[in-house]
Amino acid sequence: MTTSATASTGEVTGLTEVEAARRLARTGPNEVAAKKPVRLHSRILAQLRDPLIMVLLGAVALTLAIGDHPDAIVIALVIVVNTTVGVAQEIRADNAVAALSALSAPHARVRRDGSVHDVPAAVIVPGDVLLLGEGDIVAADAELTEASALLLDESMLTGESVPVDKDTGTVVSAGTVVVRGRGVATVTATGASSALGRIAALLDDRREPTPLQRRLAALGRVLAAVTLALCVLVFALGLLRGLPLGTMAVTAISLAVAAVPESLPAVVTLALALGARRMVARHALVRRLPAVETLGSVSVLATDKTGTLTEGRMVVQHVWTPQVSAELTGVGYEPEGEALVDGRPAREAELAPIRELLTVTALCNDATLRPPDPATPDTRWTALGDPMEAALLTAAAKTGCRTPTELSATRPRIGRHPSTACVDA
Repeated sequence: MTTSATASTGEVTGLTEVEAARRLARTGPNEVAAKKPVRLHSRILAQLRDPLIMVLLGAVALTLAIGDHPDAIVIALVIVVNTTVGVAQEIRADNAVAALSALSAPHARVRRDGSVHDVPAAVIVPGDVLLLGEGDIVAADAELTEASALLLDESMLTGESVPVDKDTGTVVSAGTVVVRGRGVATVTATGASSALGRIAALLDDRREPTPLQRRLAALGRVLAAVTLALCVLVFALGLLRGLPLGTMAVTAISLAVAAVPESLPAVVTLALALGARRMVARHALVRRLPAVETLGSVSVLATDKTGTLTEGRMVVQHVWTPQVSAELTGVGYEPEGEALVDGRPAREAELAPIRELLTVTALCNDATLRPPDPATPDTRWTALGDPMEAALLTAAAKTGCRTPTELSATRPRIGRHPSTACVDA
Protein backbone atom coordinates (compact mmCIF):
# COMPACT_ATOMS: atom_id res chain seq x y z
CA MET A 1 0.00 0.00 0.00
CA THR A 2 1.30 3.45 -0.83
CA THR A 3 1.65 5.53 2.32
CA SER A 4 2.88 8.74 0.77
CA ALA A 5 3.11 10.16 -2.68
CA THR A 6 4.33 13.13 -4.64
CA ALA A 7 1.92 15.18 -6.69
CA SER A 8 2.73 16.31 -10.20
CA THR A 9 3.77 19.67 -8.80
CA GLY A 10 6.43 18.02 -6.66
CA GLU A 11 4.48 18.50 -3.40
CA VAL A 12 4.56 15.57 -0.98
CA THR A 13 1.01 14.44 -0.17
CA GLY A 14 2.01 12.76 3.10
CA LEU A 15 0.71 9.62 4.78
CA THR A 16 -2.77 8.30 4.28
CA GLU A 17 -5.08 8.41 7.28
CA VAL A 18 -5.19 4.61 7.34
CA GLU A 19 -1.41 4.31 7.40
CA ALA A 20 -1.14 7.06 10.05
CA ALA A 21 -3.58 5.15 12.28
CA ARG A 22 -1.61 1.92 11.77
CA ARG A 23 1.68 3.57 12.72
CA LEU A 24 0.10 5.25 15.74
CA ALA A 25 -1.05 1.85 16.99
CA ARG A 26 2.48 0.50 16.51
CA THR A 27 4.58 3.36 17.91
CA GLY A 28 2.14 4.76 20.47
CA PRO A 29 1.17 8.41 21.05
CA ASN A 30 3.67 11.19 20.48
CA GLU A 31 4.08 12.12 24.11
CA VAL A 32 6.42 11.45 26.98
CA ALA A 33 5.00 8.66 29.11
CA ALA A 34 3.41 10.14 32.18
CA LYS A 35 4.49 8.83 35.55
CA LYS A 36 2.02 6.73 37.46
CA PRO A 37 0.17 8.83 40.03
CA VAL A 38 1.62 8.51 43.50
CA ARG A 39 -0.85 6.99 45.92
CA LEU A 40 -1.73 8.87 49.09
CA HIS A 41 -0.32 6.22 51.40
CA SER A 42 2.99 6.30 49.49
CA ARG A 43 3.20 10.06 49.98
CA ILE A 44 2.50 9.69 53.70
CA LEU A 45 5.09 6.94 54.12
CA ALA A 46 7.66 9.06 52.28
CA GLN A 47 7.08 11.86 54.78
CA LEU A 48 7.31 9.49 57.75
CA ARG A 49 10.64 8.08 56.56
CA ASP A 50 12.33 11.38 57.39
CA PRO A 51 14.93 10.64 60.12
CA LEU A 52 13.64 13.36 62.43
CA ILE A 53 10.07 12.14 62.08
CA MET A 54 11.23 8.62 62.87
CA VAL A 55 12.84 9.96 66.03
CA LEU A 56 9.51 11.57 66.95
CA LEU A 57 7.69 8.30 66.28
CA GLY A 58 10.10 6.62 68.68
CA ALA A 59 9.35 9.34 71.22
CA VAL A 60 5.60 8.66 70.90
CA ALA A 61 6.18 4.98 71.57
CA LEU A 62 8.31 5.73 74.62
CA THR A 63 5.85 8.23 76.12
CA LEU A 64 3.04 5.73 75.68
CA ALA A 65 5.21 3.09 77.36
CA ILE A 66 5.59 5.21 80.49
CA GLY A 67 1.95 6.30 80.44
CA ASP A 68 2.60 9.97 79.57
CA HIS A 69 -0.41 10.32 77.28
CA PRO A 70 -0.53 14.16 77.06
CA ASP A 71 3.06 14.31 75.75
CA ALA A 72 2.31 11.46 73.34
CA ILE A 73 -0.67 13.36 71.95
CA VAL A 74 1.38 16.56 71.50
CA ILE A 75 4.20 14.77 69.70
CA ALA A 76 1.72 12.84 67.52
CA LEU A 77 0.01 16.12 66.62
CA VAL A 78 3.35 17.57 65.49
CA ILE A 79 3.90 14.52 63.27
CA VAL A 80 0.39 14.82 61.77
CA VAL A 81 0.76 18.55 61.05
CA ASN A 82 4.21 18.09 59.51
CA THR A 83 3.05 15.19 57.32
CA THR A 84 -0.15 16.97 56.28
CA VAL A 85 1.67 20.11 55.15
CA GLY A 86 4.24 18.13 53.13
CA VAL A 87 1.66 15.88 51.46
CA ALA A 88 -0.69 18.77 50.71
CA GLN A 89 2.13 20.73 49.04
CA GLU A 90 3.06 17.78 46.83
CA ILE A 91 -0.54 17.13 45.78
CA ARG A 92 -1.17 20.81 45.06
CA ALA A 93 1.99 21.10 42.96
CA ASP A 94 1.29 17.87 41.04
CA ASN A 95 -2.24 19.04 40.25
CA ALA A 96 -0.92 22.39 39.02
CA VAL A 97 1.69 20.71 36.81
CA ALA A 98 -0.97 18.38 35.37
CA ALA A 99 -3.24 21.34 34.61
CA LEU A 100 -0.40 23.24 32.93
CA SER A 101 0.47 20.18 30.84
CA ALA A 102 -3.12 19.87 29.66
CA LEU A 103 -3.26 23.55 28.72
CA SER A 104 0.04 23.46 26.85
CA ALA A 105 -0.72 20.34 24.76
CA PRO A 106 0.26 21.60 21.28
CA HIS A 107 -1.32 21.01 17.89
CA ALA A 108 0.48 20.60 14.60
CA ARG A 109 -0.26 21.03 10.93
CA VAL A 110 0.37 17.91 8.86
CA ARG A 111 -0.22 16.97 5.28
CA ARG A 112 -2.19 13.74 4.90
CA ASP A 113 -3.92 12.40 1.80
CA GLY A 114 -2.75 15.51 -0.01
CA SER A 115 -4.53 17.99 2.27
CA VAL A 116 -3.51 19.94 5.37
CA HIS A 117 -4.93 18.91 8.76
CA ASP A 118 -4.61 20.53 12.18
CA VAL A 119 -4.16 17.59 14.58
CA PRO A 120 -3.10 17.13 18.23
CA ALA A 121 0.64 16.60 18.54
CA ALA A 122 -0.04 13.29 20.30
CA VAL A 123 -1.23 11.64 17.05
CA ILE A 124 1.86 12.57 15.02
CA VAL A 125 3.68 9.47 13.75
CA PRO A 126 7.03 8.82 12.01
CA GLY A 127 6.67 9.60 8.33
CA ASP A 128 4.16 12.42 8.80
CA VAL A 129 4.82 15.60 6.85
CA LEU A 130 4.92 18.60 9.21
CA LEU A 131 4.21 22.14 8.02
CA LEU A 132 6.09 24.68 10.11
CA GLY A 133 5.37 28.38 10.37
CA GLU A 134 6.19 31.33 12.58
CA GLY A 135 5.15 30.70 16.20
CA ASP A 136 4.71 26.92 15.78
CA ILE A 137 6.09 24.45 18.31
CA VAL A 138 7.81 21.55 16.55
CA ALA A 139 5.75 18.50 17.49
CA ALA A 140 8.37 15.79 16.86
CA ASP A 141 11.92 15.25 15.67
CA ALA A 142 11.94 15.70 11.89
CA GLU A 143 14.19 16.25 8.88
CA LEU A 144 13.59 19.38 6.83
CA THR A 145 12.70 18.84 3.18
CA GLU A 146 11.95 22.53 2.57
CA ALA A 147 13.11 25.62 4.43
CA SER A 148 12.63 29.31 3.73
CA ALA A 149 14.35 31.78 6.09
CA LEU A 150 13.66 29.28 8.88
CA LEU A 151 14.88 30.29 12.34
CA LEU A 152 14.28 28.14 15.45
CA ASP A 153 14.55 28.87 19.15
CA GLU A 154 16.26 25.79 20.64
CA SER A 155 16.94 27.26 24.08
CA MET A 156 14.72 24.77 25.89
CA LEU A 157 16.96 21.94 24.65
CA THR A 158 20.40 23.49 24.36
CA GLY A 159 20.25 26.58 26.57
CA GLU A 160 21.41 28.67 23.62
CA SER A 161 19.58 32.01 23.78
CA VAL A 162 20.19 32.92 20.12
CA PRO A 163 17.86 31.33 17.51
CA VAL A 164 19.44 28.94 15.00
CA ASP A 165 19.10 29.02 11.19
CA LYS A 166 17.82 25.79 9.67
CA ASP A 167 18.33 24.66 6.07
CA THR A 168 16.98 21.80 4.00
CA GLY A 169 18.40 18.47 5.18
CA THR A 170 18.96 19.54 8.78
CA VAL A 171 17.08 18.10 11.76
CA VAL A 172 14.58 19.97 13.92
CA SER A 173 13.81 18.72 17.43
CA ALA A 174 10.55 18.35 19.30
CA GLY A 175 9.75 21.24 21.62
CA THR A 176 11.70 23.88 19.71
CA VAL A 177 9.86 26.99 18.48
CA VAL A 178 9.78 28.56 15.02
CA VAL A 179 10.52 32.26 15.41
CA ARG A 180 10.72 33.10 11.69
CA GLY A 181 10.19 31.63 8.25
CA ARG A 182 8.52 28.44 7.18
CA GLY A 183 9.46 24.86 6.51
CA VAL A 184 8.30 21.37 5.60
CA ALA A 185 9.74 18.39 7.48
CA THR A 186 9.31 14.62 7.60
CA VAL A 187 8.93 13.17 11.09
CA THR A 188 11.73 10.80 12.11
CA ALA A 189 11.09 10.19 15.83
CA THR A 190 8.20 10.69 18.24
CA GLY A 191 7.45 10.27 21.93
CA ALA A 192 10.18 8.68 24.01
CA SER A 193 12.41 8.30 20.90
CA SER A 194 12.57 12.06 20.32
CA ALA A 195 15.24 14.33 21.79
CA LEU A 196 12.74 15.65 24.31
CA GLY A 197 11.72 12.12 25.29
CA ARG A 198 15.31 11.03 25.80
CA ILE A 199 15.95 14.01 28.09
CA ALA A 200 12.82 13.16 30.08
CA ALA A 201 14.05 9.57 30.46
CA LEU A 202 17.41 10.79 31.79
CA LEU A 203 15.66 12.95 34.38
CA ASP A 204 13.22 10.26 35.47
CA ASP A 205 13.45 9.19 39.11
CA ARG A 206 16.50 11.39 39.77
CA ARG A 207 15.53 12.63 43.21
CA GLU A 208 18.55 13.37 45.32
CA PRO A 209 18.22 14.76 48.85
CA THR A 210 18.66 18.49 49.20
CA PRO A 211 21.45 19.93 51.41
CA LEU A 212 18.87 20.68 54.13
CA GLN A 213 17.55 17.11 54.03
CA ARG A 214 21.07 15.72 54.32
CA ARG A 215 21.84 17.95 57.31
CA LEU A 216 18.57 17.11 59.06
CA ALA A 217 19.08 13.39 58.40
CA ALA A 218 22.56 13.62 59.92
CA LEU A 219 21.14 15.53 62.89
CA GLY A 220 18.46 12.88 63.38
CA ARG A 221 21.02 10.08 63.39
CA VAL A 222 23.25 11.92 65.86
CA LEU A 223 20.29 12.69 68.16
CA ALA A 224 19.17 9.07 68.10
CA ALA A 225 22.67 7.74 68.82
CA VAL A 226 23.43 10.27 71.59
CA THR A 227 20.02 9.82 73.20
CA LEU A 228 20.34 6.05 73.20
CA ALA A 229 23.85 6.22 74.63
CA LEU A 230 22.80 8.61 77.44
CA CYS A 231 19.76 6.53 78.30
CA VAL A 232 21.85 3.37 78.56
CA LEU A 233 24.44 5.22 80.65
CA VAL A 234 21.86 6.66 83.07
CA PHE A 235 20.10 3.31 83.32
CA ALA A 236 23.37 1.49 84.07
CA LEU A 237 24.53 4.07 86.62
CA GLY A 238 21.20 3.89 88.42
CA LEU A 239 21.37 0.13 88.68
CA LEU A 240 24.96 0.33 89.97
CA ARG A 241 23.76 2.65 92.74
CA GLY A 242 21.14 0.12 93.71
CA LEU A 243 18.07 1.99 92.45
CA PRO A 244 15.00 -0.08 91.49
CA LEU A 245 14.89 -1.45 87.93
CA GLY A 246 11.43 0.00 87.21
CA THR A 247 12.43 3.46 88.42
CA MET A 248 15.53 3.53 86.25
CA ALA A 249 13.60 2.29 83.20
CA VAL A 250 11.10 5.15 83.55
CA THR A 251 13.95 7.65 84.13
CA ALA A 252 15.85 6.51 81.05
CA ILE A 253 12.73 6.69 78.86
CA SER A 254 11.86 10.15 80.24
CA LEU A 255 15.38 11.33 79.40
CA ALA A 256 15.00 10.02 75.82
CA VAL A 257 11.70 11.86 75.36
CA ALA A 258 13.16 15.08 76.79
CA ALA A 259 16.13 14.92 74.40
CA VAL A 260 13.94 14.79 71.29
CA PRO A 261 13.36 18.27 69.70
CA GLU A 262 9.64 17.83 68.98
CA SER A 263 9.20 21.30 67.53
CA LEU A 264 12.14 21.19 65.10
CA PRO A 265 10.36 19.34 62.23
CA ALA A 266 7.32 21.60 62.58
CA VAL A 267 9.46 24.76 62.51
CA VAL A 268 11.39 23.56 59.45
CA THR A 269 8.20 22.59 57.61
CA LEU A 270 6.56 25.92 58.43
CA ALA A 271 9.58 27.87 57.19
CA LEU A 272 9.67 25.86 53.94
CA ALA A 273 5.91 26.28 53.44
CA LEU A 274 6.25 30.06 53.78
CA GLY A 275 9.11 29.97 51.26
CA ALA A 276 6.99 27.94 48.83
CA ARG A 277 4.16 30.45 49.21
CA ARG A 278 6.49 33.34 48.38
CA MET A 279 7.79 31.51 45.32
CA VAL A 280 4.25 30.82 44.08
CA ALA A 281 3.57 34.57 44.35
CA ARG A 282 6.50 35.00 41.93
CA HIS A 283 5.11 32.36 39.54
CA ALA A 284 7.54 29.61 40.60
CA LEU A 285 5.96 26.26 41.40
CA VAL A 286 7.59 24.09 44.10
CA ARG A 287 6.69 20.39 43.94
CA ARG A 288 8.43 19.34 47.17
CA LEU A 289 9.02 21.56 50.17
CA PRO A 290 12.74 20.73 50.71
CA ALA A 291 13.47 22.08 47.21
CA VAL A 292 12.75 25.60 48.50
CA GLU A 293 16.04 25.57 50.39
CA THR A 294 18.17 24.23 47.52
CA LEU A 295 18.66 27.54 45.74
CA GLY A 296 19.79 29.12 49.00
CA SER A 297 22.60 26.55 49.20
CA VAL A 298 24.08 27.52 45.82
CA SER A 299 27.53 29.00 46.27
CA VAL A 300 28.88 28.89 42.69
CA LEU A 301 27.13 29.49 39.36
CA ALA A 302 28.99 28.05 36.36
CA THR A 303 27.90 29.48 33.00
CA ASP A 304 29.34 29.44 29.50
CA LYS A 305 29.90 32.31 27.10
CA THR A 306 26.54 31.79 25.37
CA GLY A 307 24.65 32.94 28.42
CA THR A 308 22.77 29.76 29.23
CA LEU A 309 21.04 31.39 32.21
CA THR A 310 19.70 34.36 30.25
CA GLU A 311 16.01 35.19 29.83
CA GLY A 312 16.13 34.60 26.05
CA ARG A 313 15.53 38.32 25.44
CA MET A 314 17.77 40.84 23.75
CA VAL A 315 18.00 44.58 24.45
CA VAL A 316 19.56 47.38 22.42
CA GLN A 317 21.76 49.36 24.80
CA HIS A 318 23.79 51.59 22.47
CA VAL A 319 23.02 53.29 19.15
CA TRP A 320 25.75 54.82 17.02
CA THR A 321 25.41 57.09 13.99
CA PRO A 322 28.00 59.32 12.32
CA GLN A 323 26.33 62.29 13.99
CA VAL A 324 25.70 61.04 17.53
CA SER A 325 26.16 58.09 19.88
CA ALA A 326 23.49 57.34 22.48
CA GLU A 327 22.72 54.89 25.27
CA LEU A 328 19.19 53.46 25.56
CA THR A 329 17.67 52.74 28.98
CA GLY A 330 15.01 50.18 29.83
CA VAL A 331 14.88 46.39 30.00
CA GLY A 332 13.06 43.61 28.19
CA TYR A 333 10.62 44.28 25.36
CA GLU A 334 8.75 47.05 27.19
CA PRO A 335 8.92 50.12 24.92
CA GLU A 336 9.77 52.28 27.92
CA GLY A 337 13.04 54.15 28.19
CA GLU A 338 14.94 57.04 26.70
CA ALA A 339 18.07 57.89 24.73
CA LEU A 340 20.93 59.38 26.75
CA VAL A 341 23.79 61.34 25.23
CA ASP A 342 26.72 61.88 27.61
CA GLY A 343 24.45 60.84 30.50
CA ARG A 344 21.68 63.37 29.74
CA PRO A 345 18.43 62.99 27.76
CA ALA A 346 19.04 63.44 24.04
CA ARG A 347 17.92 66.68 22.44
CA GLU A 348 15.50 66.62 19.53
CA ALA A 349 18.26 67.42 17.04
CA GLU A 350 20.31 64.50 18.37
CA LEU A 351 17.32 62.15 18.19
CA ALA A 352 16.73 62.80 14.49
CA PRO A 353 19.61 60.62 13.12
CA ILE A 354 18.86 57.93 15.74
CA ARG A 355 15.21 57.79 14.68
CA GLU A 356 16.24 57.65 11.03
CA LEU A 357 18.42 54.61 11.72
CA LEU A 358 15.86 52.83 13.88
CA THR A 359 13.08 53.56 11.40
CA VAL A 360 15.02 51.53 8.84
CA THR A 361 15.40 48.66 11.33
CA ALA A 362 11.65 48.78 12.03
CA LEU A 363 10.86 48.56 8.32
CA CYS A 364 13.31 45.69 7.73
CA ASN A 365 11.68 43.66 10.47
CA ASP A 366 9.38 40.65 10.77
CA ALA A 367 9.02 40.59 14.57
CA THR A 368 5.93 41.64 16.51
CA LEU A 369 5.66 43.11 20.00
CA ARG A 370 2.68 42.08 22.09
CA PRO A 371 1.50 44.24 25.03
CA PRO A 372 0.54 42.72 28.41
CA ASP A 373 -2.82 41.00 28.62
CA PRO A 374 -5.12 43.19 30.76
CA ALA A 375 -7.02 40.09 31.89
CA THR A 376 -3.88 38.46 33.27
CA PRO A 377 -2.09 40.25 36.13
CA ASP A 378 1.67 40.55 36.32
CA THR A 379 2.19 39.91 32.59
CA ARG A 380 4.72 41.83 30.53
CA TRP A 381 5.49 42.69 26.94
CA THR A 382 6.41 39.68 24.80
CA ALA A 383 7.73 39.25 21.29
CA LEU A 384 7.02 36.93 18.39
CA GLY A 385 9.92 36.48 15.99
CA ASP A 386 13.67 36.89 16.03
CA PRO A 387 14.76 38.30 19.44
CA MET A 388 17.21 40.64 17.73
CA GLU A 389 14.48 42.08 15.48
CA ALA A 390 12.18 42.40 18.50
CA ALA A 391 14.92 44.30 20.36
CA LEU A 392 15.27 46.68 17.40
CA LEU A 393 11.51 47.29 17.37
CA THR A 394 11.63 48.07 21.09
CA ALA A 395 14.51 50.50 20.58
CA ALA A 396 12.57 52.26 17.82
CA ALA A 397 9.56 52.65 20.12
CA LYS A 398 11.73 54.03 22.94
CA THR A 399 13.05 56.82 20.71
CA GLY A 400 9.61 57.86 19.45
CA CYS A 401 9.64 56.26 16.00
CA ARG A 402 6.30 55.51 14.37
CA THR A 403 4.87 52.04 14.85
CA PRO A 404 5.47 49.36 12.18
CA THR A 405 1.79 49.61 11.19
CA GLU A 406 2.07 53.36 10.65
CA LEU A 407 5.32 52.98 8.75
CA SER A 408 3.94 50.25 6.50
CA ALA A 409 1.01 52.49 5.56
CA THR A 410 3.37 55.01 3.97
CA ARG A 411 6.22 52.67 3.00
CA PRO A 412 4.70 49.32 2.00
CA ARG A 413 7.07 46.42 1.53
CA ILE A 414 7.42 45.37 -2.11
CA GLY A 415 10.10 42.72 -1.77
CA ARG A 416 12.14 40.76 0.69
CA HIS A 417 15.60 39.26 0.97
CA PRO A 418 15.67 37.18 4.19
CA SER A 419 18.29 38.04 6.81
CA THR A 420 19.82 40.79 4.68
CA ALA A 421 17.47 43.61 3.72
CA CYS A 422 13.98 44.42 2.56
CA VAL A 423 12.96 46.94 -0.11
CA ASP A 424 10.32 49.53 0.68
CA ALA A 425 8.62 52.00 -1.56
